[in-house]
Amino acid sequence: MVQRVSRASIHGRHRLPGPGRGPGHHRREHQARDSLGAGGRHLRGGDDQRDPASGLFQDDRRPAHLQDGPPAPPFRAQGLGRAQGDRALLDHSRGAGLGGHEHPEAEVAVELKGKKVLVVGLGASGLAAGLLALGQGAQVRATDLMPQPPAAQELGAAGARLSLGGHNRADFDWAELVVLSPGVDHRLPEVEAARRCGAEVIGELELGWRFLRCPAVMVTGTNGKSTVTTLVGRMLAQAGFKTLVGGNLGTPASELALQSRGADWAVLEVSSFQTDTMDRLRPRVAVILNINPDHLDRYPDFAAYAASKFRLLVRQAQDDVAVLCADDPEVWRRRDQAPAVVWAYGARGPHRPGGWLENGGLVLEPGPGRGLRLSTAASHLPGGFNRLNLLAASLAAVACGARPEAIQQVIDSFPGLAHRLQFVGEQGGVAFFDDSKGTNVGAVAAALGAMERQVVLLLGGRDKEGDFGGLGPLLSQRARWVVCFGEAGPSIHRQIAAFVASEVVPDLASAVARARAGARPGEAVLLSPGCASFDAYRGYAQRGDHFRELVKEASLG
Repeated sequence: MVQRVSRASIHGRHRLPGPGRGPGHHRREHQARDSLGAGGRHLRGGDDQRDPASGLFQDDRRPAHLQDGPPAPPFRAQGLGRAQGDRALLDHSRGAGLGGHEHPEAEVAVELKGKKVLVVGLGASGLAAGLLALGQGAQVRATDLMPQPPAAQELGAAGARLSLGGHNRADFDWAELVVLSPGVDHRLPEVEAARRCGAEVIGELELGWRFLRCPAVMVTGTNGKSTVTTLVGRMLAQAGFKTLVGGNLGTPASELALQSRGADWAVLEVSSFQTDTMDRLRPRVAVILNINPDHLDRYPDFAAYAASKFRLLVRQAQDDVAVLCADDPEVWRRRDQAPAVVWAYGARGPHRPGGWLENGGLVLEPGPGRGLRLSTAASHLPGGFNRLNLLAASLAAVACGARPEAIQQVIDSFPGLAHRLQFVGEQGGVAFFDDSKGTNVGAVAAALGAMERQVVLLLGGRDKEGDFGGLGPLLSQRARWVVCFGEAGPSIHRQIAAFVASEVVPDLASAVARARAGARPGEAVLLSPGCASFDAYRGYAQRGDHFRELVKEASLG
């Protein structure tokens, strides 16, 4: 159900100086490793460390409605634009060629012909960056710590010179441009040496954005960003826009750039590892969902991690939009850092401009007299945190000009993503849920909050310095028992022992067996590990698949 709060006349649209561009890289999932050059797979195929590439590129697009009168006043002067109808609040035009002078932001693109480019890390994003640079006439070298990274053969065959199984300092001294894959730490000594020699150092996300020919929505946050990115992409595609979806979620930015001719929007998930290497990147719509302690094995402290997330906003202009969660203390504390107009959202309102939850539905008011209501009654996504995800996605889609009816259709039909609080099955009155994507303490808290049953919780994997003791009060309320497994199992057990009954087992198979034996009818066994998976698996997806197999095997036994 879509209900318009007001039918006041629509504001004029806001012509912008030019489109932003969108990021992307191969899915190193949000538990990404720090090791330089850790591998991925072919960039088009999807793998155990990322979701399949999901380029929602819809050909049946309505014509662009460019403003033929004088430009409307800026958002801040007029109170934003329209939430109704099918024209984009953020108007944009398209350029004619990669890096060409007809591009509305051609001054941002880099001239790569003849340039010495070093790609560091040969996963899918490194492969995409190398192929883009070669296609632009650059001299390309590529390096990886692995002796046989998956992308090496293809990139070498395309003409890149490879240094594998280690790094050659001469490559870094040679380079004029160093492009880092998302899992590569930008503080590595070789990278710092390249900077001192005058090389520009950027991430693959930044490189791809400089050649992307459509504006971008970029979504970051500790938890929920894959779901929100996918929702926004589907909402825009449903509204008739040619939409590319990728980034940290799937297709790398450098590959999206080659697909972006004629596209209207790119919707891209962005990790903190990618914001670390941003330079000129400008999203037309930026979304920050939440900032909870994570990746503290990489960042010196929580403040540094939070600052990295907010780098997404620094190049936005006053006529761009930043969708920020007012319920998250760290996000809201930093809201004044946003140069763009802020659309706030939260569980309780009102937030104007912005949105809130009311009577089980969504209320959106992006500007005076621009309100609408959307129903979540038919949504398949469990938990209050997913209602906030729907709200954030709806606001971003409205900012891009999606019709309310299209947004509602996606809310009603979206089934959710794999390994995100996914129902696996029920045995003997015990339900099993796969939340393997929950690789930090905040994700565990969200999953527990969404459960309607008493929980037997499975925690463990490779520790990311998470504070599991902070879960204590919630565990006391929602979990009857916790089974701790993997490398982090003993440490987690020590942190939570004062709050809930727990025990330590060596691995996930043992944890599932213990949970199945001890769970009572009416309870749920929840895998929401709060840790990375790399102690035993290639990624969270492989861990989640193994969990599902273990549950299925138990039912057959």
